[in-house]
Amino acid sequence: MDRTYITVSELNFYLSDLIQKEELLHNLSVMGEVSGVSVKNHNLYCTLKDDGAQIPVCCFGIKRTYLPQNGEKVLIVGTPELYAPYGKLSLIAYTIEPVGKGKLHQELEALKAKLAAEGLFAPEHKKELPQYPLKVAVVTSLAGAVINDIRSTVRRYNGLIDLLVVDVQVQGKTAPREIAEGLRRADGAGQDVVILARGGGSFEDLMPFNSEEVARAIYAMKTPVISAVGHETDVSISDFVADVRALTPTAAAELVAFSTADTARLFTDRLEDAARILAFRLKESRFRTTDAFRRLAHRMEVRFERYRTRVISSTERAGSAMQQAIGGGELRLQKVLATLSARNPAALLQSGYFKAQSADGMLTRASDFAEGKTFRLYAADGYVDAITTHVGQNDTKQ
Repeated sequence: MDRTYITVSELNFYLSDLIQKEELLHNLSVMGEVSGVSVKNHNLYCTLKDDGAQIPVCCFGIKRTYLPQNGEKVLIVGTPELYAPYGKLSLIAYTIEPVGKGKLHQELEALKAKLAAEGLFAPEHKKELPQYPLKVAVVTSLAGAVINDIRSTVRRYNGLIDLLVVDVQVQGKTAPREIAEGLRRADGAGQDVVILARGGGSFEDLMPFNSEEVARAIYAMKTPVISAVGHETDVSISDFVADVRALTPTAAAELVAFSTADTARLFTDRLEDAARILAFRLKESRFRTTDAFRRLAHRMEVRFERYRTRVISSTERAGSAMQQAIGGGELRLQKVLATLSARNPAALLQSGYFKAQSADGMLTRASDFAEGKTFRLYAADGYVDAITTHVGQNDTKQ
């Protein structure tokens, strides 16, 4: 091979050397919008971009300068550097200064303010998660590792939960529409909980979860929604609208995956507590019933004794009254008998009186007699037949 050539290593080292030797490239002030911000071992890694291009940025020792947020517009003072082994061009930042929030970030803040004013983030709209969900839908991409993490976490705690996976695109232009449609399908599938999930990514990758379409779809859900988007530091509009925000998809799985073993122990403990309480209440009821019967028997005994005393007293009073009545009756009877005895004709006859009787009847007055009239005189021991020889009248003067 006669043609002259250089190796890749020679090319990359040559270009790297050119950049290092070019004074105009030292301490450049470059303005752009940052995205994909991450901090590892106190070093900042991100992408600086504008409408036409982008360049990776690395800042060693981020504590000595400003830490930007995704979507923020900044001014970076630094020097470009070509890492020869990989042929990767990066901007090594010395200082970072905020210039103003980037366009994408401004649009996001405006949308958040709009949705907040409409009440989409209001606490009173939040629905509580069921304590023991048995049907859980996961709206995510089957292409990612998220669904495997959720499934393995759920099964570690619980083998009863039925997982329904709604496969959607989680980034790209069609993602907002697909996510919103997936949420509606999950909401109509009779699920107990819906998890909206995706793994970490750049600020731009997570933008579908900052869309108004997805936010309104979550707000319209009848089923409780858990938003589990990105890493712990990533916060999206879907987190604000959802009923519960989980820091990661795995954390969302732990929220719904109640432990069957713990639940069984809990129910067993509660049943034992209920049995103890029931036994105590039965014992207490028996004591109360026995005490109530004892008090009732005592009251009945007291009342019976009171009535018995009244009956005895009434009986005694009635007996006394009866004795008095009988005594008075006997006295009156004796008086009547004495009166009758005094008026008894036989007694009169015994005392020397006679009773005169003719064929016409009793003769009680002198005028009942006539001379020659026969009559009979009755005495106590017999009678005498007689004839009237003379009738006279008493001398009233004598």
